Amino acid sequence: MNKVPIISIRGLVTQFGKQVIHDHLELDILQGEIFGIVGGSGAGKSVLMGAILGLVPIKKGKITVLGMHAGSLENITRQHLQSHWGVLFQGGALFSSLTVGENIQVPMKDMEHMPEELAREMAFIKLKMVGLQESDFFKYPSELSGGMIKRAALARALAVDPEILFLDEPTAGLDPISAAAFDDLILTLRDTLNLTVVMVTHDLDSIKRLCDRVAVLVDKHAIVGTLKSLLNNDHAWIREYFHGIRGRVALAELME
Repeated sequence: MNKVPIISIRGLVTQFGKQVIHDHLELDILQGEIFGIVGGSGAGKSVLMGAILGLVPIKKGKITVLGMHAGSLENITRQHLQSHWGVLFQGGALFSSLTVGENIQVPMKDMEHMPEELAREMAFIKLKMVGLQESDFFKYPSELSGGMIKRAALARALAVDPEILFLDEPTAGLDPISAAAFDDLILTLRDTLNLTVVMVTHDLDSIKRLCDRVAVLVDKHAIVGTLKSLLNNDHAWIREYFHGIRGRVALAELME
């Protein structure tokens, strides 16, 4: 698979006060892959995603997205990089005072300056794309189940036809059936829309089902590989994570 990196990170250092989160971390994310990011509590999974998105300041290093220098919100805004990606934040982060349809239209109006009628029409299309019903368009977030909130937030993330989709714990809080259905949806969208998906997760079932490669954040660095290669890695945390009781159950077929 000779694909070019769509995101490249070199020498990344992030720090809060005296606490260093990432210390010269390096990784490449390839176009068209589903790339998982895992790690223990405090390893900097969400911080890494935030750094790519310009939401977390970086102390040192270089982040390149679609061949353009990111690394700060100023750079990202100047190059209109945010119009090339969509983000599903943990918990959905929908605006509670807006209907589902209005939530989906927010990026269309903010970034694309799309006329009201066209934005509304496109929002209906995105709604159906994620498996919601037309009647859901007029509901408020408080009227939705957890799974429906995830799908509505995903529709908003897809509003501007992004090339990259960022997912922060997309199946957290979902029952196993809803989580599996959401995984299926991500696979379908990746294939039909030619998306690159970057996913922070701790869900071993989703990792097994979705990820082409995985970055494990340990010791302030990233160890990157396929799931099979990581299963053979001797790092103590990686072995505990993937070979612990939950890991053995979720990844039984790969470990045979």
